[in-house]
Amino acid sequence: MQAFQKKFGGGSGGGQQQGPEQAAAALAGKRLIPGQGLPHVTLHTVQGGVIEVGAPTGKWQLIVVYRGKHCPVSRNYLASLQQIIYELDDLGVEVLALTADGREKAEAFLDSLRATTETKEITYRIAYGLKLTDMHKWGLYVSHPRNIRETEHPFPEPAMFLINPEGQVQIAEYSNSPFCRPDLRIMIEGIRYIEENDYPVRGTYGF
Repeated sequence: MQAFQKKFGGGSGGGQQQGPEQAAAALAGKRLIPGQGLPHVTLHTVQGGVIEVGAPTGKWQLIVVYRGKHCPVSRNYLASLQQIIYELDDLGVEVLALTADGREKAEAFLDSLRATTETKEITYRIAYGLKLTDMHKWGLYVSHPRNIRETEHPFPEPAMFLINPEGQVQIAEYSNSPFCRPDLRIMIEGIRYIEENDYPVRGTYGF
């Protein structure tokens, strides 16, 4: 257990070297600024190919960060996302889920997702390999695993970003726990309202 804590920054060692937890603390509160671009991150997808996350596409993008294969709450949430994917398609929204897991775990996660749906398919892409430095750039909350049975690397807590066709962050939603996530039905209605009413980016006061 001591070796595990040392590897992932746990325990109360008194060294001066900055570890992952100290680096995260230095970035605390530095969330993404609404109306600005999402820092670009290049990732591979389980379905094949490479995607530059955050690059403007001329369409709405819904980016869902999930904790990893070890999290059943993430699996259930992303299964519910598939249930409303066609409504998002009708609104012209491109959907991407992403994780810090490696390819093998991301593929296994996709298989488990497919097993939970009536059609046995997932039609949105899943990207993997999000690095700790990129988690910090996006202002994500990051946790280290409680034990090796959970996972073997720091992982992001849930987040969701709605990127507008200009490549700006329209909505940013963060959580530090698996148990608090946006209502997908409200998100759909919100996107529809934004489009129909030319609703501006909110939360920019003071930036």
